[in-house]
Amino acid sequence: MKFTAFFKLLRWKNLLLMLYTQLLLKLLVFNFFNIDTNLSLIQFIVLIISILLITAAGYVINDIYDIKTDLINKPSKVIISKYFSVEQAKLLYLILNTFGIILGVGLSLNVENPTYSFIFIGASLLLYYYAKKLKPKPLIGNIIVSFLVACSILILVVFDINQSIQTKTQQLISNTILMLSLFAFFLTIIRELIKDIEDVNGDYSLNMRTLPILIGKRRTKKIALILCIIPISLLLYIILNYAAIYQFTVLYLLLFTFIPLLYVALKLFYATSIKDYKKVSLTLKIIMFLGINSLIFFSINT
Repeated sequence: MKFTAFFKLLRWKNLLLMLYTQLLLKLLVFNFFNIDTNLSLIQFIVLIISILLITAAGYVINDIYDIKTDLINKPSKVIISKYFSVEQAKLLYLILNTFGIILGVGLSLNVENPTYSFIFIGASLLLYYYAKKLKPKPLIGNIIVSFLVACSILILVVFDINQSIQTKTQQLISNTILMLSLFAFFLTIIRELIKDIEDVNGDYSLNMRTLPILIGKRRTKKIALILCIIPISLLLYIILNYAAIYQFTVLYLLLFTFIPLLYVALKLFYATSIKDYKKVSLTLKIIMFLGINSLIFFSINT
């Protein structure tokens, strides 16, 4: 049971999705489009391990500072204090974070660009201050989490794509990754707002100042609905402009991301109970996975 709790603490499903995305980009998309890359396979593995370790550390420190609210909002899912002591969790955070930063800084020095070190150090600091101070702030915490999710996708553009070569193909792949990161950003911020609505009772009892507490659940839901327009519009732009060239990819996006997103917006509009919001949140997570899988069709459709 403690072994299972350990992986739940690290949010292994989220880490697996992050790993899956990076592997699709590096081993499938870059290979199919013959992208000129900077990182060797070993350097790529070091990059991924560093990202996963820092992200996992972020989940641990978040749970440490969330013990009180979790005991109210989801007592059956509390891991720290039930399976691991706070001291054990802090030690785990320190180990994961330290090794993640060391690997990231080492890689930055290895590729002869030491300024890249600030990416790993900055991400670690943001995750720490998010958990400690910024999470209760209205919207700021949501934006930070969404920004870091987007950056975990964009990081391959920074590290691996050879920016000195500006071919149409290189530009296409860079733009594709940028659109994918924007898609991830907005889906994440919508999910974060929905989660704040779900957790409003526990957050209120601990005097937190999340958006649903400040402006109410109904208004927060309206903001989430408005934000849904952005990824829907982004997908509509792709569908209308690339249907003639990437037929299978566009058809996939239409069936498995665009239509499901419209369904999510409809479900969110009528959502009233915690159960309704949980279903919407889960559906958004599935759409994120399906959206990432479009990279497979995009590569095969070349």
